[in-house]
Amino acid sequence: MADSQASKVEPASQADRQIASVHVLNCGSAEQHEEHRYGSRKPQLWWVFLGRSWVPVPLQCFLIDHRDGVVLFDTGIDPAIMSDKRYIKQAIGRFLLPRIFRLQVKETDRIDRVLSTAGVASSDIHKAVISHLHFDHVGGIALIPQADLLVSAREWAILSEPHPEREWTLREHIEIPAAKWRQISFEPTDDPLFEGFDGIHDVVGDGSMILLPTPGHTAGSMSMLIRQDGWDPILLVGDLTYEAALLEDDIVPGTGDREALCASFAKVRRLKQCLPGLTVVASHDFGAEESVSRATRNFSSSFREVSK
Repeated sequence: MADSQASKVEPASQADRQIASVHVLNCGSAEQHEEHRYGSRKPQLWWVFLGRSWVPVPLQCFLIDHRDGVVLFDTGIDPAIMSDKRYIKQAIGRFLLPRIFRLQVKETDRIDRVLSTAGVASSDIHKAVISHLHFDHVGGIALIPQADLLVSAREWAILSEPHPEREWTLREHIEIPAAKWRQISFEPTDDPLFEGFDGIHDVVGDGSMILLPTPGHTAGSMSMLIRQDGWDPILLVGDLTYEAALLEDDIVPGTGDREALCASFAKVRRLKQCLPGLTVVASHDFGAEESVSRATRNFSSSFREVSK
Protein backbone atom coordinates (compact mmCIF):
# COMPACT_ATOMS: atom_id res chain seq x y z
CA MET A 1 0.00 0.00 0.00
CA ALA A 2 1.26 3.46 -0.81
CA ASP A 3 1.90 5.82 2.09
CA SER A 4 -0.60 8.63 2.61
CA GLN A 5 0.55 11.95 1.15
CA ALA A 6 0.39 15.42 2.64
CA SER A 7 -1.99 16.62 -0.07
CA LYS A 8 -5.58 15.47 0.05
CA VAL A 9 -6.65 12.83 -2.43
CA GLU A 10 -10.01 11.41 -3.31
CA PRO A 11 -11.11 8.47 -1.11
CA ALA A 12 -10.56 5.06 -2.64
CA SER A 13 -13.61 3.18 -3.80
CA GLN A 14 -15.12 0.64 -1.43
CA ALA A 15 -13.74 -2.16 -3.60
CA ASP A 16 -10.20 -0.81 -3.15
CA ARG A 17 -10.34 -0.16 0.59
CA GLN A 18 -8.73 -2.28 3.29
CA ILE A 19 -10.30 -0.19 6.08
CA ALA A 20 -13.83 1.17 5.85
CA SER A 21 -13.84 3.27 9.02
CA VAL A 22 -12.18 4.08 12.33
CA HIS A 23 -14.31 5.11 15.29
CA VAL A 24 -13.52 6.32 18.80
CA LEU A 25 -15.53 4.48 21.46
CA ASN A 26 -16.31 6.22 24.74
CA CYS A 27 -16.07 3.81 27.68
CA GLY A 28 -16.57 6.19 30.58
CA SER A 29 -14.52 8.92 32.17
CA ALA A 30 -12.35 9.68 35.16
CA GLU A 31 -10.26 12.34 36.81
CA GLN A 32 -6.52 12.12 37.29
CA HIS A 33 -4.00 14.28 39.11
CA GLU A 34 -2.62 17.17 37.11
CA GLU A 35 0.86 15.82 37.88
CA HIS A 36 -0.16 12.44 36.47
CA ARG A 37 -1.13 13.98 33.14
CA TYR A 38 1.49 16.69 32.73
CA GLY A 39 4.39 15.37 34.78
CA SER A 40 6.01 16.79 37.89
CA ARG A 41 9.38 17.07 39.58
CA LYS A 42 7.70 16.05 42.81
CA PRO A 43 7.92 12.38 43.85
CA GLN A 44 4.97 10.32 42.64
CA LEU A 45 3.81 9.39 46.13
CA TRP A 46 3.72 13.09 47.03
CA TRP A 47 1.16 13.99 44.37
CA VAL A 48 -0.78 10.74 44.79
CA PHE A 49 -1.45 11.54 48.44
CA LEU A 50 -1.17 15.32 48.58
CA GLY A 51 -2.05 16.51 45.08
CA ARG A 52 -5.24 18.56 45.05
CA SER A 53 -5.57 19.47 41.38
CA TRP A 54 -7.58 16.97 39.34
CA VAL A 55 -8.21 17.05 35.58
CA PRO A 56 -10.87 15.14 33.61
CA VAL A 57 -9.81 12.26 31.38
CA PRO A 58 -11.88 10.17 28.93
CA LEU A 59 -11.66 6.37 28.82
CA GLN A 60 -11.61 5.43 25.15
CA CYS A 61 -10.82 2.60 22.78
CA PHE A 62 -10.98 2.35 19.00
CA LEU A 63 -12.98 0.37 16.44
CA ILE A 64 -11.42 -0.39 13.06
CA ASP A 65 -13.65 -1.91 10.38
CA HIS A 66 -11.16 -3.86 8.27
CA ARG A 67 -12.02 -5.96 5.24
CA ASP A 68 -10.73 -9.09 7.01
CA GLY A 69 -12.78 -8.45 10.15
CA VAL A 70 -13.58 -5.88 12.81
CA VAL A 71 -10.65 -4.95 15.05
CA LEU A 72 -10.55 -3.23 18.43
CA PHE A 73 -7.61 -1.25 19.72
CA ASP A 74 -8.02 -1.92 23.46
CA THR A 75 -11.27 -3.03 25.08
CA GLY A 76 -12.16 -0.40 27.67
CA ILE A 77 -12.79 -0.81 31.37
CA ASP A 78 -15.02 -3.29 33.22
CA PRO A 79 -17.74 -1.39 35.13
CA ALA A 80 -17.59 -4.13 37.77
CA ILE A 81 -14.61 -2.26 39.20
CA MET A 82 -17.15 0.23 40.57
CA SER A 83 -19.45 -2.28 42.27
CA ASP A 84 -17.33 -5.33 43.10
CA LYS A 85 -15.28 -4.53 46.19
CA ARG A 86 -13.04 -7.51 45.42
CA TYR A 87 -12.42 -6.64 41.77
CA ILE A 88 -8.94 -5.61 42.86
CA LYS A 89 -7.83 -8.46 45.11
CA GLN A 90 -4.99 -6.67 46.86
CA ALA A 91 -5.98 -4.35 49.70
CA ILE A 92 -3.24 -1.87 48.82
CA GLY A 93 -4.62 -1.62 45.29
CA ARG A 94 -8.15 -0.93 46.57
CA PHE A 95 -6.69 1.73 48.85
CA LEU A 96 -4.64 3.44 46.13
CA LEU A 97 -7.07 3.37 43.20
CA PRO A 98 -9.33 6.28 44.29
CA ARG A 99 -6.22 8.28 45.15
CA ILE A 100 -4.91 7.87 41.60
CA PHE A 101 -8.14 7.89 39.57
CA ARG A 102 -11.64 9.14 40.31
CA LEU A 103 -13.58 6.81 38.05
CA GLN A 104 -17.00 7.59 36.56
CA VAL A 105 -18.01 4.37 34.85
CA LYS A 106 -21.53 2.97 34.34
CA GLU A 107 -22.86 -0.38 33.13
CA THR A 108 -23.58 1.25 29.78
CA ASP A 109 -19.81 1.78 29.44
CA ARG A 110 -19.21 -1.98 29.21
CA ILE A 111 -17.63 -2.76 25.85
CA ASP A 112 -20.44 -4.95 24.51
CA ARG A 113 -22.97 -2.18 25.18
CA VAL A 114 -20.68 0.49 23.75
CA LEU A 115 -20.25 -1.63 20.62
CA SER A 116 -24.00 -2.17 20.36
CA THR A 117 -24.56 1.58 20.44
CA ALA A 118 -22.08 1.82 17.55
CA GLY A 119 -24.06 -0.80 15.62
CA VAL A 120 -21.60 -3.65 16.18
CA ALA A 121 -22.16 -6.91 18.05
CA SER A 122 -19.38 -7.98 20.40
CA SER A 123 -19.39 -11.30 18.50
CA ASP A 124 -18.33 -9.36 15.37
CA ILE A 125 -14.92 -8.54 16.82
CA HIS A 126 -12.25 -10.48 14.94
CA LYS A 127 -9.13 -9.23 16.71
CA ALA A 128 -8.28 -6.90 19.58
CA VAL A 129 -4.92 -5.19 19.76
CA ILE A 130 -4.04 -4.56 23.40
CA SER A 131 -1.76 -1.54 23.71
CA HIS A 132 -0.82 -2.60 27.24
CA LEU A 133 -2.31 -4.69 30.04
CA HIS A 134 -3.60 -2.04 32.46
CA PHE A 135 -7.11 -2.70 33.79
CA ASP A 136 -8.72 0.19 31.90
CA HIS A 137 -7.57 -1.25 28.56
CA VAL A 138 -8.37 -4.96 29.01
CA GLY A 139 -11.72 -4.64 30.81
CA GLY A 140 -13.76 -6.08 27.92
CA ILE A 141 -11.75 -9.15 26.92
CA ALA A 142 -14.18 -11.60 28.57
CA LEU A 143 -16.96 -10.27 26.31
CA ILE A 144 -15.11 -11.05 23.06
CA PRO A 145 -14.01 -14.69 23.61
CA GLN A 146 -13.91 -15.38 19.86
CA ALA A 147 -11.35 -12.64 19.19
CA ASP A 148 -7.60 -13.03 18.98
CA LEU A 149 -6.03 -10.75 21.60
CA LEU A 150 -2.72 -9.39 20.37
CA VAL A 151 -0.23 -8.35 23.05
CA SER A 152 3.50 -7.76 22.84
CA ALA A 153 5.62 -10.56 24.25
CA ARG A 154 7.44 -8.03 26.43
CA GLU A 155 4.17 -6.80 27.90
CA TRP A 156 3.00 -10.37 28.57
CA ALA A 157 6.26 -11.04 30.44
CA ILE A 158 5.13 -8.54 33.09
CA LEU A 159 2.66 -11.18 34.30
CA SER A 160 5.60 -13.38 35.31
CA GLU A 161 7.08 -10.68 37.53
CA PRO A 162 6.49 -10.99 41.31
CA HIS A 163 3.81 -8.30 41.71
CA PRO A 164 2.31 -7.10 38.41
CA GLU A 165 -0.68 -5.71 40.30
CA ARG A 166 1.57 -3.00 41.74
CA GLU A 167 1.68 -1.56 38.22
CA TRP A 168 -2.10 -2.04 37.71
CA THR A 169 -1.76 -5.24 35.68
CA LEU A 170 -4.39 -7.47 37.30
CA ARG A 171 -3.52 -11.06 36.45
CA GLU A 172 -6.89 -12.47 37.52
CA HIS A 173 -8.70 -10.38 34.88
CA ILE A 174 -6.21 -11.18 32.14
CA GLU A 175 -5.44 -14.89 32.46
CA ILE A 176 -9.04 -16.00 31.98
CA PRO A 177 -9.97 -19.35 30.38
CA ALA A 178 -11.89 -17.92 27.41
CA ALA A 179 -9.23 -15.43 26.33
CA LYS A 180 -7.37 -16.19 23.08
CA TRP A 181 -4.13 -14.40 23.80
CA ARG A 182 -1.56 -14.17 21.01
CA GLN A 183 1.86 -12.86 21.97
CA ILE A 184 3.47 -10.99 19.11
CA SER A 185 7.11 -10.24 18.47
CA PHE A 186 8.38 -7.36 16.39
CA GLU A 187 10.19 -8.34 13.21
CA PRO A 188 13.14 -6.39 11.76
CA THR A 189 12.38 -4.30 8.69
CA ASP A 190 14.50 -2.45 6.15
CA ASP A 191 11.75 0.12 5.59
CA PRO A 192 13.42 3.47 6.41
CA LEU A 193 10.07 4.77 7.64
CA PHE A 194 10.46 2.66 10.78
CA GLU A 195 14.11 3.41 11.47
CA GLY A 196 14.74 3.51 15.21
CA PHE A 197 11.85 1.22 16.16
CA ASP A 198 12.73 -2.26 17.40
CA GLY A 199 10.87 -3.95 14.57
CA ILE A 200 7.26 -3.99 13.39
CA HIS A 201 4.31 -6.38 13.31
CA ASP A 202 1.84 -6.30 10.40
CA VAL A 203 -1.53 -7.24 11.92
CA VAL A 204 -3.11 -8.74 8.79
CA GLY A 205 -0.26 -8.63 6.29
CA ASP A 206 -1.49 -5.82 4.04
CA GLY A 207 0.31 -2.83 5.56
CA SER A 208 -2.88 -1.16 6.76
CA MET A 209 -2.33 -1.83 10.48
CA ILE A 210 1.28 -1.89 11.69
CA LEU A 211 2.18 -2.40 15.35
CA LEU A 212 5.21 -0.56 16.72
CA PRO A 213 6.91 -0.95 20.11
CA THR A 214 6.58 2.29 22.09
CA PRO A 215 7.66 1.42 25.64
CA GLY A 216 7.61 3.84 28.51
CA HIS A 217 4.14 3.81 30.01
CA THR A 218 4.77 0.09 30.47
CA ALA A 219 7.73 -1.95 29.27
CA GLY A 220 5.73 -3.62 26.51
CA SER A 221 3.41 -0.83 25.38
CA MET A 222 2.78 -0.65 21.65
CA SER A 223 1.13 1.67 19.16
CA MET A 224 -0.70 0.99 15.90
CA LEU A 225 -0.17 2.80 12.61
CA ILE A 226 -3.28 2.84 10.40
CA ARG A 227 -2.87 3.60 6.69
CA GLN A 228 -5.62 3.84 4.12
CA ASP A 229 -5.47 5.60 0.75
CA GLY A 230 -7.43 8.85 0.89
CA TRP A 231 -6.81 9.40 4.62
CA ASP A 232 -4.04 10.92 6.65
CA PRO A 233 -2.17 8.11 8.43
CA ILE A 234 -3.20 7.62 12.07
CA LEU A 235 -0.99 6.48 14.94
CA LEU A 236 -2.90 5.16 17.95
CA VAL A 237 -0.43 5.52 20.82
CA GLY A 238 -2.42 4.21 23.79
CA ASP A 239 -1.10 5.81 26.98
CA LEU A 240 2.30 6.83 25.64
CA THR A 241 0.96 10.33 26.21
CA TYR A 242 -2.35 11.67 27.49
CA GLU A 243 -2.58 14.39 24.85
CA ALA A 244 -1.03 14.40 21.38
CA ALA A 245 0.15 17.99 21.89
CA LEU A 246 2.18 16.96 24.93
CA LEU A 247 4.17 14.53 22.82
CA GLU A 248 4.97 17.27 20.36
CA ASP A 249 6.24 19.47 23.20
CA ASP A 250 8.13 16.58 24.89
CA ILE A 251 6.05 16.89 28.07
CA VAL A 252 6.29 13.48 29.72
CA PRO A 253 3.51 12.20 32.03
CA GLY A 254 4.09 11.62 35.72
CA THR A 255 4.05 7.82 35.54
CA GLY A 256 6.13 5.29 33.66
CA ASP A 257 9.81 5.09 32.77
CA ARG A 258 10.84 8.63 31.90
CA GLU A 259 13.89 7.63 29.85
CA ALA A 260 11.92 5.09 27.82
CA LEU A 261 9.06 7.55 27.37
CA CYS A 262 11.40 10.23 26.02
CA ALA A 263 12.97 7.72 23.61
CA SER A 264 9.54 6.64 22.32
CA PHE A 265 8.42 10.27 22.04
CA ALA A 266 11.44 10.97 19.83
CA LYS A 267 10.72 7.95 17.60
CA VAL A 268 7.11 9.03 17.12
CA ARG A 269 8.15 12.58 16.27
CA ARG A 270 10.61 11.23 13.70
CA LEU A 271 7.89 9.03 12.23
CA LYS A 272 5.69 12.10 11.92
CA GLN A 273 8.46 13.93 10.07
CA CYS A 274 8.86 11.01 7.66
CA LEU A 275 5.14 10.38 7.19
CA PRO A 276 3.43 13.62 6.10
CA GLY A 277 0.06 14.28 7.69
CA LEU A 278 0.48 11.68 10.45
CA THR A 279 -2.22 12.15 13.11
CA VAL A 280 -1.17 11.02 16.59
CA VAL A 281 -4.13 9.89 18.70
CA ALA A 282 -3.89 9.15 22.44
CA SER A 283 -6.43 6.96 24.22
CA HIS A 284 -7.17 9.49 26.98
CA ASP A 285 -7.21 12.61 24.81
CA PHE A 286 -10.50 14.51 24.53
CA GLY A 287 -9.41 15.50 21.03
CA ALA A 288 -9.24 11.90 19.80
CA GLU A 289 -12.60 11.84 18.04
CA GLU A 290 -12.02 15.11 16.23
CA SER A 291 -8.51 14.00 15.20
CA VAL A 292 -9.72 10.68 13.80
CA SER A 293 -12.59 12.38 11.97
CA ARG A 294 -10.25 14.92 10.43
CA ALA A 295 -7.71 12.26 9.40
CA THR A 296 -10.39 10.13 7.73
CA ARG A 297 -12.08 13.22 6.29
CA ASN A 298 -15.35 12.13 7.86
CA PHE A 299 -15.45 9.18 5.47
CA SER A 300 -17.56 6.46 7.05
CA SER A 301 -18.77 3.19 5.68
CA SER A 302 -18.94 -0.42 6.74
CA PHE A 303 -17.95 -3.64 5.04
CA ARG A 304 -20.64 -5.32 7.14
CA GLU A 305 -23.33 -3.05 5.71
CA VAL A 306 -22.11 -3.57 2.15
CA SER A 307 -22.18 -7.34 2.56
CA LYS A 308 -25.79 -7.43 3.80
